[in-house]
Amino acid sequence: MKKGRKKRRKEARIWYPQQAFTAESDIVKAYRNKFNVDKICAMRELVMLGLLPPEKQQAYQEELAARDRELAMKREEKRRLKEAAKADSFGYLDEDQDEYFYYIAGYTSGGAPYGITWEEARRNGYLDEDEMEEARRNGYLDEMEEPEEMVFPDDELPF
Repeated sequence: MKKGRKKRRKEARIWYPQQAFTAESDIVKAYRNKFNVDKICAMRELVMLGLLPPEKQQAYQEELAARDRELAMKREEKRRLKEAAKADSFGYLDEDQDEYFYYIAGYTSGGAPYGITWEEARRNGYLDEDEMEEARRNGYLDEMEEPEEMVFPDDELPF
């Protein structure tokens, strides 16, 4: 628990009995004004302290639980949208790939990536059938025939 909350709760235990609240009193508003916190914080701390009448305690607990569920759903939706946007932008979630490079080995001092392009990866056989199909679907590779295997006579090896 944060130090500020601990201090407020300690002070609130002394402050609350001095106020002589009635059933109609807006305890949350008084707490907000005294301790300079927002409504949710005041409700949460009053519930923690158990200083509210039972019906208000129950109502605030339900309101806080509903708010927490709503925030959790919003966070989850935001996370899903972020993941979907990342997946849609390149089709791959690997950070070492983009629409030009199958594998980004590094970046120049000017920030330009270098590595193996999709076409080089296709020519050299780095892509399996699923990756080839995915790369074509995303437009990384042209609809080309598979490269023929290069055959060199024994006396004309390129190296």
